[in-house]
Amino acid sequence: MKSIVIYYSLEGHTKLVAQLLAKELKAEVLELELVKPFPTRGFSKFFWCGKSAVFNEKPELKTKIPSLKDYNIIVIGTPVWAGKCASPINSLLVSITKDQQIKGKKIGVLVTNGGGSISKCVKQIQKTLTGNEFLEPLHFVNPSKDKEEEIVRKIRDWVQATNN
Repeated sequence: MKSIVIYYSLEGHTKLVAQLLAKELKAEVLELELVKPFPTRGFSKFFWCGKSAVFNEKPELKTKIPSLKDYNIIVIGTPVWAGKCASPINSLLVSITKDQQIKGKKIGVLVTNGGGSISKCVKQIQKTLTGNEFLEPLHFVNPSKDKEEEIVRKIRDWVQATNN
C-alpha cells in the first residue's frame, strides 16, 4: 500500500509527529510551506493564525501538491487554530477537491493541539473529502521530543489498527 503524510506545522509539533508517523507507515512525507509564512512568535502569531482560521482563509502554498491518485492512505496533519484546522489545510483541501477529486481512499487525520476538542477540525476534513474512508483520528496534546517514545507507541497502535 502506498501512503503519504501531508502536514502543516508552525512550531514543529505537528512536524515531529508527522515524520514519526511517516516512518512507521513507510510513507512519503510532504510538508506544506507558504508563500508568505505566518509569524511564529508573540501576539502577532496568535492574531494572524487565529484570524486566518476563523475566517477560513486559504493562504497561498509554496508547496506543489502531487497527484494523490496512486496513494491508498493519505494522512493530513494539522495543528488546531481557534478550534479549527490550520488555514494552510484549507488551501490543501481546495487543491485536492478542485484538481484531483480523490475518492475511495483511506484518509487519516493527524491533529496536534494544546488540549481541547478536535472535532471541528476532523469534521472539516471529512466534510470536504467525502467519498473516502476515514480512519480513527490520531490526536496528540503538546507533543515534544521528550515524549517521543510515547508518541511512537501510540502511532504503532494506530498503524496496526489501520492495517487490519
